Amino acid sequence: MVEPSGEPDPSRDPRVESALADLDTDEELVGQLLMIGWPGNSSDGAREPIEALRPGAIVYVLANADTAERATAINVGLDGVAQGAGMLPLLKAIDHEGGAIQRIGDVENLGSNLEFAEGRPSDEDACQRGAIHARQLREMGFEMNLAPVLDVNTNPDNPVIGPRSYGSRPQLVARLGSAYIRGLQSGGVVAVGKHFPGHGDTSVNSHLGLPVLDVGRRRLDDVELVPFERAIAPDTDLAAVMTAHIALPRIDPSGLPATLSEPIIGGILRNDLGFDGLVLTDDLGPGMAAVTDSVPPAEAAVASLKAGVDMLMVIGDRERQTIVRDALMDALISGELPRERVMDAAVHVLEVKARAGLLGGEPDDVPGC
Repeated sequence: MVEPSGEPDPSRDPRVESALADLDTDEELVGQLLMIGWPGNSSDGAREPIEALRPGAIVYVLANADTAERATAINVGLDGVAQGAGMLPLLKAIDHEGGAIQRIGDVENLGSNLEFAEGRPSDEDACQRGAIHARQLREMGFEMNLAPVLDVNTNPDNPVIGPRSYGSRPQLVARLGSAYIRGLQSGGVVAVGKHFPGHGDTSVNSHLGLPVLDVGRRRLDDVELVPFERAIAPDTDLAAVMTAHIALPRIDPSGLPATLSEPIIGGILRNDLGFDGLVLTDDLGPGMAAVTDSVPPAEAAVASLKAGVDMLMVIGDRERQTIVRDALMDALISGELPRERVMDAAVHVLEVKARAGLLGGEPDDVPGC
């Protein structure tokens, strides 16, 4: 059973307090820390993993839906599965960046971030781009967009970021990214800034191997961290950050990917930048060789939580999803993962759900255009 976390926090949103009280088993508590993908093009294919794993969120992959009508129907079905299982509402997420990275093909594609930036847009233009994406996604039933890309693409040979970035100038990426976030979030869709601490100066695709960013802290402060720091500031109020599976040996000599690195997530993102929102991993499934080639899934799951991550994304591999969930459960029961850390992670998940209107009421009123 879930042990009491102490007296209720009077500063916490009462919707979050109520939802936290509903997590009356460790399985329910740990489940909130999972974002899972599933195969197939209907909600029926997701029923078994949802009921078994009790996840906090679900994420679309390309095979799930490519039309707005199909996505809408699936999301209605997913809501019904969660309700029927007596769970808290699912946070439903999708990649909707524009350009090549847009799962739903029959809604207007606003082009890539780079194409947009090359048009010399104003802050208002970027904010309206976010607002349009919010309307598109809310109409389909999504509450989270795995966007924007806040990577500063300083390496012209980058095989995975490229036109997904607003460009190679940190201040431009910061300005357009933050304006986009305001438009998206004021439209009721949670933004996820990615890929922290910055994937733009890499030459290896993290799906195929572990990229290494061989720079020190001064360079990070001047380039990679600029857009994240701007997005985290109160006038933008970014809700969530996605980690990058890249190693920064001058910051963390262990060579671990940032996703598993306490000096990077706990040290830089949490402590130095002061981010107290939701931290989400990039995929920990078999498609991400940057992690899977060197760290077993159970070890990666626990290390991520220890580092300061809150939610683990595991796409498409049902066996691996179970391994990750069981590893978190075992670590919680043994004390390897302090209960306070797990509760803190769950609170961050629930705060995002409250912000998106999933725990009652409308989406929170946040800075907009």
